[in-house]
Amino acid sequence: MIVVLDASAAIEIALNREYSTSFREVLRQSDLVLAPDTFPSEITNVFWKYAIYSDMPVETCEKGIDYCLDLIDDYIETTSLCREVFSESYKNNHSAYDLFYIVTARRYNASLLTRDAKMKNIADALKINILT
Repeated sequence: MIVVLDASAAIEIALNREYSTSFREVLRQSDLVLAPDTFPSEITNVFWKYAIYSDMPVETCEKGIDYCLDLIDDYIETTSLCREVFSESYKNNHSAYDLFYIVTARRYNASLLTRDAKMKNIADALKINILT
């Protein structure tokens, strides 16, 4: 099974939140874990926000970034996805950042692992398998 892991699910795992155990199991059972090459910048930004606004220690944030990056087997270069992502973002009135994950899943016939409810709805409408 090929899985596209989005930033929300990676953060869920890294911070040992409610779904972290089941998400880890999904990744253990997968053959390949993909993410668009925007993933590192998204993860870094999330941990920056935790450091600034939630007083999470910088060392914890740095370890969280490293942990999330290690979850991915291969990064998908996004330049070739831009037109398709723009089209789907426009049609669905949703952030292009999120649509990179959905389009990656569609292109690679992969399942999507996310905590984002709106992303799940869009992926479902596009007949992309959603893992929970």
